[in-house]
Amino acid sequence: MINFRYHLVSLTAVFLALAAGITIGAGVVDRATVTRIEGQLRNVDSRREETNAQNDRLKTDLGRWTKFSDQASGVVVEGRLTGATVFLVGTTGVDRQLVEDTRDTFTTAGATVDGILWFTSKWALTNDDDIRRMAGVLDAAPTTRPDDLRTAAIIGLTTAWNVGDSGPLGTSLLDAGFFEFDGPPTSTVPLIELPRAGSLFVVVSGDMADVPPAQLAEPLVDRLSAMALPVLAAQPRRPVATPATDAKKLPSEFVFALRDNSSVSGRISTVDNLDDPRGRISTVLGLQALRSGRPGHFGFGPDTRMVPEAR
Repeated sequence: MINFRYHLVSLTAVFLALAAGITIGAGVVDRATVTRIEGQLRNVDSRREETNAQNDRLKTDLGRWTKFSDQASGVVVEGRLTGATVFLVGTTGVDRQLVEDTRDTFTTAGATVDGILWFTSKWALTNDDDIRRMAGVLDAAPTTRPDDLRTAAIIGLTTAWNVGDSGPLGTSLLDAGFFEFDGPPTSTVPLIELPRAGSLFVVVSGDMADVPPAQLAEPLVDRLSAMALPVLAAQPRRPVATPATDAKKLPSEFVFALRDNSSVSGRISTVDNLDDPRGRISTVLGLQALRSGRPGHFGFGPDTRMVPEAR
């Protein structure tokens, strides 16, 4: 007769056997797993070293090309804009050094650049003081909507530019802080007499502008092109999108919005990589083509060229 003690001993033996088997099996499995993982890690480490070496070579090569572009740009653009007068406009918030480098490139190309006219953050008209100041300059009611004031100022200003100067309106806007003017050190031409008749207009803006391009730079370019004035719109490249700043969720940026506007895009030239030496070369060559009545779109965006077609 099998008693309870026999069952207990049997069950205990079974569990001990299972535990021993699991322990032995786990040791074998773990060792195999560890060996496999160690091999994978060695492969990953090897690939990492290869990738790092390749990245170092690419960085070195990129540095050489950048240095070459910087040194060659003067040779490429020299004399391309001889006899041209360029009126350079920027919106504050955009990298000033970038705009100054662009001015220097125009000068190297033989153009006369009568300084840089900066539209300041006051054009946003987000506070009562700026609204009152703009209304006073335009002789408008202080209750006028900010958008209407801004539009009226752009119309009045571009109308004056169309006949070859900034007129009293330009001076008043400068005195009221809506403009900053960086004149060239050797020029004695006051803002009221600028831009000169026959000037090529270059407008620089972008995501970092103190006033969104849709409020200021885009209608400015639209108005200039509507009066058949030669205008090139330029911007630095937009930073690579991150999950926090998904490019698809951002409004269409300055140059790309103008390209998407069918009533404007055929009349103007654009450059979307002004922060790149190639972009500044394209800007000079684009202005040269624009002088011949050949607008175009240049840079890295869709449906663009790096430089104008040879003629």
